[in-house]
Amino acid sequence: MVSVMIAALSGTASIGTAGLMDAFNKADLAAGLQAGQPVPRMFDVRLAGLDGGTVSCRDGVSLQPSVAAGDVAAPDLVVVPGLDDDLAASFAANRGWAPWLAKWHAAGARIAGSCTGAFLIADAGLLDGRPATTHWMFADELRRRYPAVQVTADQMIVDNGDVITSGGATAFLNLVLYLVERFAGHDRANLAAKVLLVDGHRPSQLPYVAFGPERAHDDVLVHQVQQHIDAHLGEPLRVAELAAAFGLSERTLSRRFAAATGRGPRAYLQHARIQHARRLLETTGDPIDQVRRRAGYDDPAAFRRVFKQATGLSPSGYRDAYGLR
Repeated sequence: MVSVMIAALSGTASIGTAGLMDAFNKADLAAGLQAGQPVPRMFDVRLAGLDGGTVSCRDGVSLQPSVAAGDVAAPDLVVVPGLDDDLAASFAANRGWAPWLAKWHAAGARIAGSCTGAFLIADAGLLDGRPATTHWMFADELRRRYPAVQVTADQMIVDNGDVITSGGATAFLNLVLYLVERFAGHDRANLAAKVLLVDGHRPSQLPYVAFGPERAHDDVLVHQVQQHIDAHLGEPLRVAELAAAFGLSERTLSRRFAAATGRGPRAYLQHARIQHARRLLETTGDPIDQVRRRAGYDDPAAFRRVFKQATGLSPSGYRDAYGLR
């Protein structure tokens, strides 16, 4: 059996921890449900606490670990749930897990992180110089805190062999199915996905990424340019003309745009157009060609290519997933 230890983080959403345990156990029992008789288990799943005492979640749920971290030698696999949305406070409350992760990893354990659990793994020094993912909303913060980590926020799962990270929120289900496939085989993972009614083949977080923090700046002129772009997305817009309209050189506009938003004006314009197209696909029944034109794209092939690069889906596939029912 594969020994799996799940870290019981304090003050976090109970679904992140209890959900991991339930999904592992349900996946393990799926083969027996299909066979109609007991089938040998593949995973020995235990919940561990820093001291073995009751762990309080943020939503009134309490978890009772079966073992304390100090009593665990080296499990085959350690799974770290996500932190709370108040990242700074949650990280501080659970930072004591980082030394244990480093110790178990050195003893041969594989470490897997769900969502913002990647912050504790990075704090343990296990992601330096390596690719990793986390919830897309916290990817920039992971980069800021740990510049040695190669954050690839578009990916749902990043596997370095000994350290695995995954995207946010309910992506813990994808992580469990991935781990089942890795440790117990493809057939077991497929069966578990069917029993759990989970699509375990989501390779990217891109379809879920909302409009980023491009407005969280204090450059008034850049705000004015952004408002102009938003109001004229369906029209031809050229950076040189935008710069001239606001009394700037193209170089100055590009510099100020990048400093304020993290994107140059051309990249921002493309981003804004795709976000507008996404919104139209989500909220209207307009034909896709009409959506394309309203988003400022004359070339259907170019629109499909750029849209898929940005979201991981074709326009029609995106509407099927997120459009009006």
